[in-house]
Amino acid sequence: MESQRRVMLASSAGASVDETAALPFPARPAALRPRPRPQPAQDDRAARDQWVVVLAGGNGRRIRSFTTTADGRSVPKQFCRFRDERTLLAATLDRAMHVTSSARVLVVVQEAHRPWWEAELGRVPAANVIAQTDDRGTAIAILQALVEIHTRDRSPRLVVMPCDADVDDETVLLRSIGGAQWTARGFPEDVVLLGVVPSHIDPEYGLIVPSGAGAGRRVRSFVEKPLLTVAQRLMRAGAMWNSFIFACNGWALYDLFTDALPDMTNDYLRRICGSDGGAGARARVVAAMPSQDFGHDVLQRGTHHLRLVPVPTCGWTGLGTPGRLAAWLDRHRDAMFWREHRLKRLGNDGAGGAARPA
Repeated sequence: MESQRRVMLASSAGASVDETAALPFPARPAALRPRPRPQPAQDDRAARDQWVVVLAGGNGRRIRSFTTTADGRSVPKQFCRFRDERTLLAATLDRAMHVTSSARVLVVVQEAHRPWWEAELGRVPAANVIAQTDDRGTAIAILQALVEIHTRDRSPRLVVMPCDADVDDETVLLRSIGGAQWTARGFPEDVVLLGVVPSHIDPEYGLIVPSGAGAGRRVRSFVEKPLLTVAQRLMRAGAMWNSFIFACNGWALYDLFTDALPDMTNDYLRRICGSDGGAGARARVVAAMPSQDFGHDVLQRGTHHLRLVPVPTCGWTGLGTPGRLAAWLDRHRDAMFWREHRLKRLGNDGAGGAARPA
């Protein structure tokens, strides 16, 4: 696979195979064999050598009507306080630091959002904050973070988590993230997704259909935001919601990208290697790339690279749509979000129904 990628890159870049040696691919072990079952880390050091990528660069357009302040400013959801005094970004950082140390947490944000994130990211090294000039989509953000990590660690292991969901039982989610990490060690060629056991039908989630049973099972299909009838059929087949949290080895993620988006990935890596290597140059390369969605453009095209670890019932809710946010607010009557955004409740007595902005 490695030699094939070099030839492919050389052809697309008009370079010789030898010239591609400088491209930022990870050092792949000579003998890479999946083990029959995942093995847990043997000590705390091995469990905490992960990198964590926190995705916090979205604009939150779909729930903008809920997150607009009285003076007309639209606050991206990752900087809103939903459950308590913590923003979604702060809660995700807390989760990340249960997985690894702050020195190994990389956060992807937008420069335009600096007034919101600058103070919150004080516990993360400045060099670990990647500020994009605008939102280029989740696929570009993940690839950018992967290349940045690889400049520091030739054989990285990483967990990727977005700032777009709330969870009632954090312990259950963290245990499942640990299970995904162990599975990624046991099956180092694969990207291991966390699939949430669904409580109802919601076609706005990406749906992961497993093949077989048990933890670490392969993925038969991945469908991003299916039609309602398709979602019903997939859930009868055992589909789970895509939490967008996953664990993998760096080379497995490169393989997934080069198979799903070969032209874009090769172009990006070629441009990175052709730049002066500075952060500003890398940012300009990213700004010139087309927007790509990781679920639709990568996962949906690369299911043979994927495995699945289920997340048991823990109250996980993606807060990316008005309907989901309204339902979440109705279940969390004392949530901070009610007070900060002055929301009204539907219903004559003001005590029931879904939420809407004031």
